[in-house]
Amino acid sequence: MQLQENAVQPRDDKAFMAKANDVALKSNCIRRAVGAVIVRQGVVIAVGWNGVSESHEDCRDAGCPRCINGGETGSGYETCICIHAEQSAIADAARRGACTQDSTMYVNLRPCLQCLAIAIASGVREVFYAGEDWYYSEEIEKVYRTLSQQFDCFSRVAEQQGAESQAS
Repeated sequence: MQLQENAVQPRDDKAFMAKANDVALKSNCIRRAVGAVIVRQGVVIAVGWNGVSESHEDCRDAGCPRCINGGETGSGYETCICIHAEQSAIADAARRGACTQDSTMYVNLRPCLQCLAIAIASGVREVFYAGEDWYYSEEIEKVYRTLSQQFDCFSRVAEQQGAESQAS
């Protein structure tokens, strides 16, 4: 059986999550390295990682108050100057003219509330995440669930090591 030219390849969720872990290695955030990969029709169309502009060594050098002073996962983002991996991946797609409509996002940390809203607005239909399992307060978690239910699939998956880690 031959594949048609426009046929969608079978998904390889493990490989895409491993790619998100690999991309996270580019992060220059001192708190946590996060990577995101956007896939459309079985092809990686965009990648992103968290941190600040490459004109700075890291977010401490750039003066990020949240990263310097600490804070709980999922809170204090209003004082953070780092771009999130999901935001960076969506910006990467926009910069290169890649359509994110009906795409899938893989990220190695549970996305924050704002990243979910941006992913929905950009046309992402599925989100798979790994990493630490963190939660908002009960009130915000209700809003989070409302947003996450707008995806065709929103799921935490088993942690996958990146290809570089597996080669070691």
